Amino acid sequence: RCESRVYYRVEDLADSDLDLCAEYVAQRIANVVHPQPQLFLKLPGGYTFFAERLSAIYTELYSKSGEIPLEQYLDEKMNNGHGAKYGGYTAVLITDVITTARSSLEAHTRATLKGIKVSCWATLIDRTFGPGPVPVVSAFTGAAVRLLTQIG
Repeated sequence: RCESRVYYRVEDLADSDLDLCAEYVAQRIANVVHPQPQLFLKLPGGYTFFAERLSAIYTELYSKSGEIPLEQYLDEKMNNGHGAKYGGYTAVLITDVITTARSSLEAHTRATLKGIKVSCWATLIDRTFGPGPVPVVSAFTGAAVRLLTQIG
């Protein structure tokens, strides 16, 4: 869904909108990710609790193996035993908004180096309009940053 002038800011979304978006993204993950994810990695910086919503909804509606852990992705945490703990797991990286994809690419690379298999990125709004190393599952495709500065 492409909304170049609508819903490009997460603060414009009500809780009911966020829940609906999380349900949509959970359904897309169920259709895209095989095998089923064993781990959700939440990138820092979000404030909509999208990762928490998404992991709860996915677990409730689609998980075949019970609750799937949701871990905050922090370098300190991953270097302090958590990376090894989840080695071999299939994971989904979750963030509110992907703008340039830099932080997602960095987290993806670091997780891969720890033996975690990142199968997709899940986001509320994707502004990259470009391919990444894995599928990006998003509720909205927002305007690119250069367009947002012009709309302003």
